[in-house]
Amino acid sequence: VGPLLAELRLRGYKLGVLTNCDDAQFEAAHRAFRQPFDLFVTADRIRAHKPDLWHFRAFQLMAQVRKDDWIHVASDWERDIVPAEIFGVQRVWLDRDGTGEDPSHASAHVQSAADAGLAIDWLFQDCAACAS
Repeated sequence: VGPLLAELRLRGYKLGVLTNCDDAQFEAAHRAFRQPFDLFVTADRIRAHKPDLWHFRAFQLMAQVRKDDWIHVASDWERDIVPAEIFGVQRVWLDRDGTGEDPSHASAHVQSAADAGLAIDWLFQDCAACAS
């Protein structure tokens, strides 16, 4: 994931995290990344765990973005992809394990982090074309 995050940052994307970790767990993990995330939402900060939709709403409020201005990238089907679809944001499903879940619930279905970056570019480009 590290190279994907670095590449996305080079392309000008802001990076955020929605995590079920508590603050202490996330802080330890966050130190392992070369550059800090622009925003992070932990279960501790908002008193909710994914798949609760409040997790996604809290991120939207904290980031001050519209739903079509962010893409949720995740590998967890039940805690991330399904609630992101219900919440109404675009989602890239990083299905490394080939789980067999229905890929039509994702805006893009990929099996590698490298492909996730391409999917993000494609979705933002497609979204911009739809708004024109």
